[in-house]
Amino acid sequence: MKMIKKIWHLLGDTRIAFLLLLAASATLLTGAFYAEHNFSLFRELNRMRIQDWLPAHWATEPQRVWWVPLLFLFMTGLGINTFICASNRVVRLLRQRRTWPAAKFFHLLTPSLIHFIFLIIMLGHLTTFVAGNWQTLPLAADAAVPIAGDSRSYRVQDLRDQFYPDASALHDRIAQTRVDLATADGKTIHLAYTRPVIADGRFFLLDKVKAGKGAAKRKILPGADQETCNKAHVYVEADKKRKKGRQLLLVVSDPGLPLVVTGLTLIMVLMIGYFLFPPVGNDKNPKREINQ
Repeated sequence: MKMIKKIWHLLGDTRIAFLLLLAASATLLTGAFYAEHNFSLFRELNRMRIQDWLPAHWATEPQRVWWVPLLFLFMTGLGINTFICASNRVVRLLRQRRTWPAAKFFHLLTPSLIHFIFLIIMLGHLTTFVAGNWQTLPLAADAAVPIAGDSRSYRVQDLRDQFYPDASALHDRIAQTRVDLATADGKTIHLAYTRPVIADGRFFLLDKVKAGKGAAKRKILPGADQETCNKAHVYVEADKKRKKGRQLLLVVSDPGLPLVVTGLTLIMVLMIGYFLFPPVGNDKNPKREINQ
């Protein structure tokens, strides 16, 4: 029992917290340099779960991803340290709760509550990393949209491009793309670029695979009867026909997002109340409050 208490207090030491914060910051800084020079590699994390992404790249290029498990290790240690520190403080406050009015007690308890909520936010991010789901599906007029793992069916009811007006200098360019998805129960999901929709517990967003920039080109040779400086010279002629890009639908399931949003909202509310509405007769000695 004594050994357990000793380990508990060791893991909850504020000096350990300081070292873990330094280590996590240094690891994040190192990872930022790797991500900057290997953008496409780490961009895959936006569409893949960490347990799928890390083993694949650890086997082929560990020199680029070694810092990711190290960061998870430091953040886990920081989470354990935060939980122990906050728990110890709450226990001390509960032992003395009868010495203060209710408002004073809640005011002193608020910093520890914020620490616990911070842990919930961390768990929300971890849930996103390990349980998020991202699907990219092609869209075509009057075509079905099969979503893996979902028995509900969707169909493209309408797919149209809206162009800038003729009076505009951009009159031949697309201003917006709109897609209507019909559900089996008769509802319609209206989608447009930069306007995601939450439906059936998922995010629906539009994306597009662009065709090649500019007009398509083909090579031609001058005729044998033409006077040229070099009969073998290859000319390039622009083809006025342009290829259209493919319209895509991104379907994102993020079970960790509600935890993150709820946690951040609660932290904001608690901090506003803590700083703007201190209880009457609040002890201005910060050292005494921390010790309590």
